[in-house]
Amino acid sequence: WAMMRAEPRAMVLPIEIKGLLSWRDERKLQVPFLVWDISVSGIGLLMSDELKAGELIQLNFGSQLSPIIKCAVQWCEMQENDYEFQEASYRCGIKINQPGTNFQGLVDHINRLRSK
Repeated sequence: WAMMRAEPRAMVLPIEIKGLLSWRDERKLQVPFLVWDISVSGIGLLMSDELKAGELIQLNFGSQLSPIIKCAVQWCEMQENDYEFQEASYRCGIKINQPGTNFQGLVDHINRLRSK
């Protein structure tokens, strides 16, 4: 999948961006996530739940930098736990599925944090 990236991505520290994921169908569940990496049109998430490729989801970052963004899951792989106390998690590649919307505000936010 790394070879298919069309634009540069910025790695993100877990404390920098997190949010809640929900589904665009009738499910009421919200799942917390951490951002692994980000570009203007795509984002890599780390979370406890497995997602299916093609699933339509919504990402809520809980900030004014970005409203709820409608996205589509591109891929999802299990991420083995690094420590005995850590649960296995899933790393997922997500692409925006909402014309006229992008992650530019979040990318700029990360760049500002790094320039300090």
